[in-house]
Amino acid sequence: MCEDVTETHNLTAQIAYQASHDALTGLANRAEFDRAIAEAIRSAHAENTEHVLCYLDLDQFKVVNDTSGHLAGDELLRQLGDILRKQVRRHDFVARLGGDEFGVLMYDCSMAEAYTACEHIRNAIRDFHFAWDDRRFTIGVSIGVSSINDTSSNAVNLLKEADAACYAAKDKGRNRVHVFR
Repeated sequence: MCEDVTETHNLTAQIAYQASHDALTGLANRAEFDRAIAEAIRSAHAENTEHVLCYLDLDQFKVVNDTSGHLAGDELLRQLGDILRKQVRRHDFVARLGGDEFGVLMYDCSMAEAYTACEHIRNAIRDFHFAWDDRRFTIGVSIGVSSINDTSSNAVNLLKEADAACYAAKDKGRNRVHVFR
């Protein structure tokens, strides 16, 4: 007797993918990002390496949602997900954390390299023009950056640091990169 388990295998793979990815953008989700941060901390401790956590919050996203509706906002997020994928190195990790917030983990990366990479991301988003129903929108992104190294304690604290740096970027005028110190 033989049983074809192809459909069961495919459904299992689909469920696993849906549990770890954002349905809208196809990027990793918050839970998967938290796992990746924990692994980056372990790596930094065990191998004395440096990684960087970047917390991105879109500027003026609410304007798109309020003036053109949530379908426009969803499409903007999808397109920005594609832009982020193209802006990071192949081995870096990008996730949608929720709403209009994204996270990027840059592996084996110094703070100087990360700052330059974040400026490239910021410029790519600033230069992107989103069109919807005869309207064009230009948005920005505030980026908070935090180092993951052998003194990093846990994912919660790292996210708090990167989030605080992101809000400092917003307080300083938005559409900028700020490093947590």
